[in-house]
Amino acid sequence: MYGYAGAVLRVDLTNKKVIKQHYEREWQRLFLGGSGVNDWILYNEVKPKVAPLDPENRLIFGVGPLAGTIFPVGSKIKITTRSPLTGILGDAASGGRWGVELKHAGYDHIVVQGRSEKPVYIWIDDDSVEIRDASHLWGKDVFETDDIIKEDLGDEEISVAAIGQAGENLVKFASIIVNRYRAAGRTGVGCVMGSKNLKAIAVRGTKSIKIADPEKFEKYCQIARERLDPRGNPLLETLSKYGTIGLLPVYNEIGCVSVKNFQDVTWDKIDSFDLEEVFLKRFIRRSLACSPNCLVHCSHWWQIREGRFAGEEGEKPELVISISFGPNLDNADMASIFHIQNLINKYGVDSVETATAIGIMMECWQKGMISEKDTDGISYEWGNVDAMLETIRKIVYREGIGNLLAEGTLNAAKKLGCEKFVCHAKGMTMIEDLRAFPHWALNHAVSTRGADHLKGYSMIDKSGRTDISKALFGDPGAGMAHSPRLKGISVKFFEEFLQMCDALGICKLVATRLLTPADPKDILGMEYFSHVFSSATGIEISPKEFAKSCERIVVLEKMFNVRLGVRRKDDTLGYRWMKEPCPSGPGKGMKAEDYLDVCLDEYYKAREFDVKTGIPTEAKLKKLGLENLIGDIERVEKSDETLSSAKKG
Repeated sequence: MYGYAGAVLRVDLTNKKVIKQHYEREWQRLFLGGSGVNDWILYNEVKPKVAPLDPENRLIFGVGPLAGTIFPVGSKIKITTRSPLTGILGDAASGGRWGVELKHAGYDHIVVQGRSEKPVYIWIDDDSVEIRDASHLWGKDVFETDDIIKEDLGDEEISVAAIGQAGENLVKFASIIVNRYRAAGRTGVGCVMGSKNLKAIAVRGTKSIKIADPEKFEKYCQIARERLDPRGNPLLETLSKYGTIGLLPVYNEIGCVSVKNFQDVTWDKIDSFDLEEVFLKRFIRRSLACSPNCLVHCSHWWQIREGRFAGEEGEKPELVISISFGPNLDNADMASIFHIQNLINKYGVDSVETATAIGIMMECWQKGMISEKDTDGISYEWGNVDAMLETIRKIVYREGIGNLLAEGTLNAAKKLGCEKFVCHAKGMTMIEDLRAFPHWALNHAVSTRGADHLKGYSMIDKSGRTDISKALFGDPGAGMAHSPRLKGISVKFFEEFLQMCDALGICKLVATRLLTPADPKDILGMEYFSHVFSSATGIEISPKEFAKSCERIVVLEKMFNVRLGVRRKDDTLGYRWMKEPCPSGPGKGMKAEDYLDVCLDEYYKAREFDVKTGIPTEAKLKKLGLENLIGDIERVEKSDETLSSAKKG
């Protein structure tokens, strides 16, 4: 095969069996690879009766056909499962070398099922695959695990994906950490890995990846290199210089930063995070890229030079953790955020869900709803770094109040009587405020994995690119940040574009920049990527069919959730986002309930779903070649009718 490694590795931990399967050729055209094939395997093998922590739940690792090639847009892996946090589709992505090593070892996907009686790790060395004892690793953090495995195997260059103590203790939002600093952070994929007694997967690959038409592929790669050169492109230059944290002052200015658990959206302490005087001068040693061919290199190696955490160093940080443990908790100590990032990477726990859990505790404390007798003696004043550190530890080890918070922010809030404080969608929290931005609000509401910008974010609304909207949709509306106009259409488009990134195995952050050039005539969209795909894989596919493949993956994910009971009523947002007006910024006074239904109507019509229920129509499934899913719709509709009749009775 070209582009693909050509094999799926299946590991049954219950029976200690390893099987290498040939990669199905029809998957390439129908689902492209990566997340698309992950989703197809999940849909077919994890039926509704399989609970997230059942041995029969699958943990699926996938890399796409462009991962590990010279295409200059990073190399990403996708990890897919049924989420223990939300109960619906769960997935998480990570950069780093692990996916490249997996491809070079000869595998496009790993499908893990079952549960080992004792802790194990998987060692993949090209064609040699072993299930090894990990008893000596259980209880170790991710960094220690990484060091010990490399010492055991005698190779410092192998790549390791591991869980820490959070995954071992089944924290519902535990992460899988790749190469020590790259987090597959969301939906609790690390909890599923821990439930299988799987501590890590180490991989070394020495094989090559064949390209169908090297000359044509290089031509398309060069086009991307030219368009992604940070020099002369202000946004890419910002990302290259500061990383995603460079967006924090912009987000603060336009009013979409969580301050004190979304009680405000602009932070009066933003100067404490000054990019030049604080971030670069005090902490950053050099910039880094997560793959050798990326021009943007948005990561950094940092070192804390003074204070209580002096001497500590590590990689990143990025925007999400900076908001999570900065303005969200009213913490102006940047050094503590660097330290916390290392801490949560070692423990293997999601930064967002951890921070929002602490956020509800601090708001409850602020409003006199809890006291030290409820909190194991922790004082939850805003900005209290010691409270943050102790709560993280308690969550990871499920001690005291941490045991409640380890179930997820929404679940904990229901027990604490503060559900209205939780900004979430489908049970998962996020850290950016949505109220003033209808595209982002709709994107989060319909996201298949819960509140999440990565399933359908737009780069054109917050930046006011009405010219790009006109070029893409023939209408400037999608580029109007605070207007609900055209947002259903634009969310549909960006869901499919970003699903393409996950299927091909490339970086969304960089790939979306190809849609937002200075001149709209330079847009590189689906048509361009269809040519990249064909030249890499040798699969001739028209731009129209390529776009259809991306849409097919999105609808497949929707159907996975529909089968679990998700309907239009679930495509909504938490109380504060829906009901409480945005308190400041350019979108002051806006709230999601004023526009979300209108956006949903447009979105479902564009998707050709039933507008009333949010369920894909049979005609739509037929159009996408998913006829075999129609029986599931019929069963779902019959179940809904039975439930409705029972309620009336």
